[in-house]
Amino acid sequence: MAVIRIPEDIWARVRAHLLSCVGEHFAFMYAEYCATKEVPVFLVKDAHCVMDENVQADRDGYTVTPEGFLPAINTAVKSGVALIECHNHEGSRPGFSQMDRRGLREFSQYVLDSLPGRPYAATVWGDSSIYGEFFTPQGSRGNIRSITVAGTRFHQFASRLDDIEPLSGAFDRQIPWFTNEGQRRLGQVRTAIIGAGGTGSQVAQQLAYLGIRDFVIVDDDAADETSMNRLVTATAADIGTPKAILARRTIKSIASNAKVKVMLSAIQSKDVLDALKTVDVIFGCVDNDGARLILNEISTAYCILYLDLATGIEVAASGVTAAGGRVAIVKPGGPCLNCLGEIDIGEAAFFLSDAEARSLQVQRGYVKGMDVPAPSVVSLSAAVTAAAVNEFAIMVSGLRPANIFTEIDLLGTAHEVKGQRAGPRRVREAPGCVVCTTAGIGDRVGIERYARPDR
Repeated sequence: MAVIRIPEDIWARVRAHLLSCVGEHFAFMYAEYCATKEVPVFLVKDAHCVMDENVQADRDGYTVTPEGFLPAINTAVKSGVALIECHNHEGSRPGFSQMDRRGLREFSQYVLDSLPGRPYAATVWGDSSIYGEFFTPQGSRGNIRSITVAGTRFHQFASRLDDIEPLSGAFDRQIPWFTNEGQRRLGQVRTAIIGAGGTGSQVAQQLAYLGIRDFVIVDDDAADETSMNRLVTATAADIGTPKAILARRTIKSIASNAKVKVMLSAIQSKDVLDALKTVDVIFGCVDNDGARLILNEISTAYCILYLDLATGIEVAASGVTAAGGRVAIVKPGGPCLNCLGEIDIGEAAFFLSDAEARSLQVQRGYVKGMDVPAPSVVSLSAAVTAAAVNEFAIMVSGLRPANIFTEIDLLGTAHEVKGQRAGPRRVREAPGCVVCTTAGIGDRVGIERYARPDR
């Protein structure tokens, strides 16, 4: 199954053209294409709307004339991108007609021959969902699993057969928030949780209750006695069990039909980097800026919605001097963590180096404190996790624009008024941000350079 990610402005333009008036209308989207072990990934860059005068209608249906499709193919040839065909059908559950199928057999091969080495996709747009299939130069084909648009809202449009299945009564009290359609879409969102510890374990639990049913859990650590104060997926009997396994157990206890891919590796595993390209949303629950740097680059280059969670407690001889956390959201077209000043390059370099280099830096006193476990409590993890999941739910439902940066200050030490405070912070893209220049370039960012055989 393939994945298509569409910028919000391009989606709006194509949708307005396709659903502008009665009849079938056509467009072609240009996309970067990325190869993974599982599925092709299409990152839409632009679109060509076919003028209605270049669409012919007869008793068998609608077809695009050469004057309508050749400009799109020529542009794709020159720019080295893949093509995605788009046309519309009436109704909310679109699919290919027999006429579409006959045309696809011939036209898909024509496009594959015209654009050697590139996959091709065809989609049918309805009122509220999109159905699609893809074709590869190797002769394989399949359905589009995910079609996402992340901007002011987070949309999941891929239409599947299980869309018609009745929703569980477990969601009755949240359907007024998400609607029936939104609740079904939540069940289709493939979500990666990077780090299954204090915040990650609670993210897994809350998302499962929310209705997410497709997970990738990444963590190479196991539960120990010191994590029993905040690991909500574990009991004392689970000491020694990998945290990702515990997260899967919790998810399955809430939703036995959930798909959970467990990866007992660090983020610098080649398999993990490959798997992350295929997900729709990333929840970063990591404890160092090395992992954040990688997730930030993946999110930006592959147009993946990314929610980064962080907590912190500072302790001096006099006691706790600061305690709080924050949620930062990286979405296509928005500022990245580097813009927000949330990545310490020195810390990132330390954690991205190999074990021998890190040990040497500590021995020689080049770094201090990075290898020391930070204080953590379950209530603070819960507050940050709830803020992140709430912002995600708000993006899905469109209740309001999501807060790109939410701060939680338990002591109020960062403000004139003492006491617990929580709220958004205004942010914007930093001019000249190196990471933002890689937006939407996919595999050309070279994310595999972070892969290490020892991770």
